[in-house]
Amino acid sequence: MIIPFLAVATVLGAVVALGTKWRRHSWRTIPLLPRQPWLLLFAIVPQFVWAHWISHLGSSATGLSWLLPSSYLPVFWFIALNLRYPWVRVIAVGVSLNVAVMLGNGGTMPMPARFVTGQPPATSGTSERLFPGSKDRIADDREPTLLAPLEDQYVVTLPGGSRRLASVGDFVSLGGAFFGLLSSL
Repeated sequence: MIIPFLAVATVLGAVVALGTKWRRHSWRTIPLLPRQPWLLLFAIVPQFVWAHWISHLGSSATGLSWLLPSSYLPVFWFIALNLRYPWVRVIAVGVSLNVAVMLGNGGTMPMPARFVTGQPPATSGTSERLFPGSKDRIADDREPTLLAPLEDQYVVTLPGGSRRLASVGDFVSLGGAFFGLLSSL
C-alpha cells in the first residue's frame, strides 16, 4: 500500500524539480549535503518525549498539546535554509500538510476511532483521547475533524511486523526524502 504513495510523492518531486527555473550550470553549485541538519534533532527530541511519556498521561496531557506543533519549528527552519533542493520542497509540502491538520485539531493529529481496539469509551465531558505511544488523538465520530482526508488513516506495516498509522503528509514527506536520497546517488 505504501508503494503507490511513494510513486505519487516521487512524481510530485520530479514535477517540482522540473518546474524550477534554474539554469543547467546552477545544479553544479548546489552542495551535496543540506545545511544545518542538526536542526532536525530539536524536532525529534520533543516528539520522542511526547510519544514515550506525555501521551501516556491521558487527559492530563491535553494541556501540553502545543508541544507537538511547536516541535515542527526547527523543521521549518531547516526547510527554509535548504529550499534550493527540490526534494526539500516536497518535504515542505508534506510537513505543511501535517502541521495544518494538527493545528486545526487542537495540536494533535486526529485518527479515526475505527483503528482503536481495547480502548475505553470516551467520557461524556471530553471528545479528546490521546492514543498512547503516538502523536495521535482518537477522533470522536460525533464531532468531525478539520481536514479529515489528511488525518492519520493509512495503516503501514513496518519491518518487524509493527503497524503504524500514516497520513498523506507523511507519505509526501517520505517521498521527498526518497527523492533526496535518489538525487544524491
